[in-house]
Amino acid sequence: MQELLANTYVSMMIAGALAGAATDISAFRSWKSFEEARAYDWRIASWRWFQGAGMGLIAAAGLGAMQ
Repeated sequence: MQELLANTYVSMMIAGALAGAATDISAFRSWKSFEEARAYDWRIASWRWFQGAGMGLIAAAGLGAMQ
């Protein structure tokens, strides 16, 4: 697992996905019941996480080109 996380591309994708998920954290904290979690638009949330991972990958590729 250490070797995988040491890979710049993987670590930047994870960081990007976490940055995308950060917008949803406040919504997660406000939930008071399972019904609120079930009603949440998970397609939009997963799209934000995917976009963050993609942007992290693009940033890693840019950093790799500079080396």
